[in-house]
Amino acid sequence: MASLQEIIDLRARAEKLQLENREILDKYSDEELSQIYNGIGPDAFPAWLRRVISELHPTLAVVAFIHDVEWYESDGSEEKFAESNTRFKTNGYKVAKAEYGWYNPLRYIVMNDARRFGNLCQLFGWDAWASSCQCDVSTKKCKTNNKGK
Repeated sequence: MASLQEIIDLRARAEKLQLENREILDKYSDEELSQIYNGIGPDAFPAWLRRVISELHPTLAVVAFIHDVEWYESDGSEEKFAESNTRFKTNGYKVAKAEYGWYNPLRYIVMNDARRFGNLCQLFGWDAWASSCQCDVSTKKCKTNNKGK
């Protein structure tokens, strides 16, 4: 779970950088987004591992922020799945170019990480995308709704 200040900062950064599909964030309050956003990495990873990955790749946090909300809203379609993963790469490139000059090796490292993470989501993320319980918030809802079953 992210702090409210982190959510406010990520929301502002997405707007400042004009990232693709940033409008999706407007549907949710900061409190709701703090529950949805889990950092970089799948919900299947333990929270400590997602924290480590996020700390190693802070430039991509805003990209993961939008991506997490897209996955929270998953419609289970292959088309939207591919679009979300492609958008991760596109937004990652945009962030890298905004943060680092062409001469800075970090620009290309971040771009490569964005490409890699987007490809990993495409290769291994289908089950989470197609599931109605793909993030902490959904998982909690599913557990609550299935208690008596």
